[in-house]
Amino acid sequence: IQEIWATFKSADVFQRSIILQGLLSTCSTSQLSYLSETIQPLLRVDFTKILPSEIIFQILGHLDAQSLCNAAQVNSRWKTFANDDSLWHRMCVQHIDRKCTKCGWGLPLLRKQTRAANKRSREEEPSPSSKRIDRKAWKEVYSERLVVERHWRKNQKTHRIIKGGHGKGITCLQFCESLNLVMTGSHDKTAVVWDLETGEKLRTLNGHVRSVSSLQFDTSKLVTGSMDHTLRVWNYRTGQCIRVLQGHTDGVVHINFDSRILASGSADATIKIWNFQTGECYTLSGHTQRVNHVQIQHNSTMLVSSSDDSTIRIWDLAKRECTRVLEGHRGSVQIAISNCDSASSSQIVISGSLDNTLKVWSVDSGECYRTLFGHFQGIKSLDYDKLHLVSGSQDGSIKIWDIESGFPMHSIHKHSASVTAVSLSDTKVVSASDDGEIHIW
Repeated sequence: IQEIWATFKSADVFQRSIILQGLLSTCSTSQLSYLSETIQPLLRVDFTKILPSEIIFQILGHLDAQSLCNAAQVNSRWKTFANDDSLWHRMCVQHIDRKCTKCGWGLPLLRKQTRAANKRSREEEPSPSSKRIDRKAWKEVYSERLVVERHWRKNQKTHRIIKGGHGKGITCLQFCESLNLVMTGSHDKTAVVWDLETGEKLRTLNGHVRSVSSLQFDTSKLVTGSMDHTLRVWNYRTGQCIRVLQGHTDGVVHINFDSRILASGSADATIKIWNFQTGECYTLSGHTQRVNHVQIQHNSTMLVSSSDDSTIRIWDLAKRECTRVLEGHRGSVQIAISNCDSASSSQIVISGSLDNTLKVWSVDSGECYRTLFGHFQGIKSLDYDKLHLVSGSQDGSIKIWDIESGFPMHSIHKHSASVTAVSLSDTKVVSASDDGEIHIW
C-alpha cells in the first residue's frame, strides 16, 4: 500500500488523473459513498487563512447583520474579522436614520445619545481593524438601535398618562428629550411646562385671555399663539412674558420659528413673518380661509402652509410670494409638514385633512403620489421622520404608518376625544387630546 502511495505521489498531474479514474471505476457504490463523505470536508477552505485581510473585509461586507453575527461564532479568528468596527460602521451607515435599499428597513438615529459619535464618524472614516476608545463600538451602536426598531415594528411599548394640569382640552404640545420637557397649550388659556420623565407639572404660564392654540420652545424661550389675536414670547424657566406680538385681526392658529424668523398663521387667512433680528414684520396673503399650520424650511427661505380652503401653499420668503399651490384634499387641511430641510433626495410634503386622509406630495412637481386611508374621522395632527409617520384623528385614534407602502402599521386607541397633537422622537410618541390628557409611549 505504501508503494502505491509513493507511486501516486511521484506521478505527475496527468498520471494522477489516470490512476484516480481507474480506482473510481473499480469502486463499489458503498465505497463511492464513503469517498463522497470523506472528500466534502477536505474541500472546505477557510478563506480567512489564505486571503489578504482587504479581500476578507470585502467578502464579509456583503453579509447582513444576522450573517455577520453567525460568522463571529465560527471561531476566534472569524470573530475578530466579523466584529471589525469598519464592517459595523458600514452596516450603521446603511440603516441608521434611513431605509436600507437592500432590506427595506432602517434604524432610529437616537439623536440625544449619539450626536457626538455620529459627528466623529462623518469626520473620519474608520479603516479595517481600527478602534476608537472614545465611543461605543459600531456593533453595539447597531444593536441598541435594532432593539428600538423591533419595538416599533412589533408595537411593544410602555404607556404613561399625564393629566390634571389643564382645566379644559389640550390644543397643542411639544416635547424635547434632551431638555426633559413637555409643554402644552389649552383651551383654558394657559401653557404648562412638564417634566417629561416624571410627569410633574413644573410651571403654568398665564397671560392669554383666550385659548392657547399653538406653541414652540427651544433652549431659551417659548413662543405661544392664541385665539386672542396675539403671540407671546416667554422665559419658560421663570414664567415671565418677555414680549407680546400683535398684528393679526383674528385668532393665531399656529406658529413656527427658527433661529431667524417667526411665522404665524391666523384665522384672518393671513400669515405674518416676524424677524427676530430686525423686528420687521410682513404679511403673506393668498389663502382664502383660516390658516391652520405653518412651517419654515430651507434656512428661513421657504414656508409651507395649510388652510381651511383645502389647499397647501409653498412660499418663497425671499420673494415674499407663493410659488406653488397643492390641491387635492376635499376638506380643511389641518396640517402640512415638509422634509425639505433633510438630506433626502426626494422632497415631500405630508398633509392631514378633515376629509379623513393623509396625502404625500412631491414638492418639485406638486403632484400627490400617495393617499393614506385608515382614519374614520378627520386628521388633526401628524408628525414624521425618515422611518415613521404618526397621525392623530378626531376619532380618538393614533396610527403609525409605513410611508412607502401607505398602510398603517399599528393603531392606538387610548384617548376618549379628538387627538389634537402628536409628536414623535426615535423612542417616543407623545399625544394630547380634547380629553385633557397627555399620553406618552
